Amino acid sequence: MKEFEIFQLGQLQYINNAIYTLVVVLMTALAFYLIRRRNELNLPSYSKVVLSLFCTCIVFFGLRVGGFLYQTQRMMSYQLSELNASGVAISNTAQNWIDFVGHTFQDGVPSVSPDVPTIILWALIAFMFVGGIWFRMPDQK
Repeated sequence: MKEFEIFQLGQLQYINNAIYTLVVVLMTALAFYLIRRRNELNLPSYSKVVLSLFCTCIVFFGLRVGGFLYQTQRMMSYQLSELNASGVAISNTAQNWIDFVGHTFQDGVPSVSPDVPTIILWALIAFMFVGGIWFRMPDQK
């Protein structure tokens, strides 16, 4: 694979990830809306379970989308490093990307695990989901 093809595939993966990110953001907004409406209408207890399952799926999808973004960055670095290790001359841009990301051919194929900031973000969102669904709300005056 040539350097251009590696960058081209990476950019296509970024576009794909952006579409999924948009969907996850919309689903997160929908979940917060449903949590608010559930509390306003004082729906039955089983609605808490259904809403919890829905919110769990959103957190899972959010972590996966973050993991795929992080993997795309590391995979481009890995592939460019592999190209360089095979003896093909690479551009300064490619070398800068390898230096910036820091994942080389010697590190092996990257996994799909998300980075730490993504995990922290989705842990906070999950806590907000749980709090909105299961914690007692203050009485309205």
